[in-house]
Amino acid sequence: MQIGTFLLMLALSYALGVLWYDLLPGKLAMKPWRVAAYPFLGMWVAEVFYPHGPAFGDLHIIPIAVGSLVAVIVDWIITTARHPATVPDYEGGLGTRPA
Repeated sequence: MQIGTFLLMLALSYALGVLWYDLLPGKLAMKPWRVAAYPFLGMWVAEVFYPHGPAFGDLHIIPIAVGSLVAVIVDWIITTARHPATVPDYEGGLGTRPA
């Protein structure tokens, strides 16, 4: 892989990661490397197994978009399973009021 292709893939993985994480019903990861890591892995796997379609700088647009989306969905599922959403406790402060 050429260094230019690697840098392009890294920039696209971050941009697509921000896009997909914002569109999914979840929060954007706090660390920027996580936003780029999963889409990068998905893009790499998609390029290995399905290198067809229109190309942009040695990268095929459709496989990298689908691969990054699938990787973000997998990360979202894993994150949701590990840290389930908590229901806010609106009545939790009733017993702590001063008399």
